[in-house]
Amino acid sequence: MLRCALAVLFFLTAYAQGADGLTPAQQRVRACNTQAKHQGLSGPQRSRYITECLNGRKGERPFTPIQAKNEACTKEADGRGLQGAERRGFMSECTKPDQVKRETADRTKLQNCNRRADGRKLDGEDRRKFIDGCLDGYAVVDG
Repeated sequence: MLRCALAVLFFLTAYAQGADGLTPAQQRVRACNTQAKHQGLSGPQRSRYITECLNGRKGERPFTPIQAKNEACTKEADGRGLQGAERRGFMSECTKPDQVKRETADRTKLQNCNRRADGRKLDGEDRRKFIDGCLDGYAVVDG
């Protein structure tokens, strides 16, 4: 009997909280969602529009450089049809700042040159010359 009474109470409470019982914030969310739906927005554009709408801004603010880069990478990933892990890997690499990409490439190049010097069992001045040449991109002939 108690369960039945609780169930009836639950349904009556849920019914009372229907469309008419929305708080002003909930009404604003509903209005912004409706506007976004009528504009046919989806994905990042929809999220951005709803955020702007909820904050009471009428015009769109320009993207920050990071947002613009992320938007460009998202469009490229969509164009390539990437999904899952492949998309995450692409987005991770694409959204890295150019400085980080250069540093990563330089670090990888140094590791590869050191590995090649180890393979040739070079040490001292010969190793330094070999690595300098390797990093500069020209072959160093062992003497």
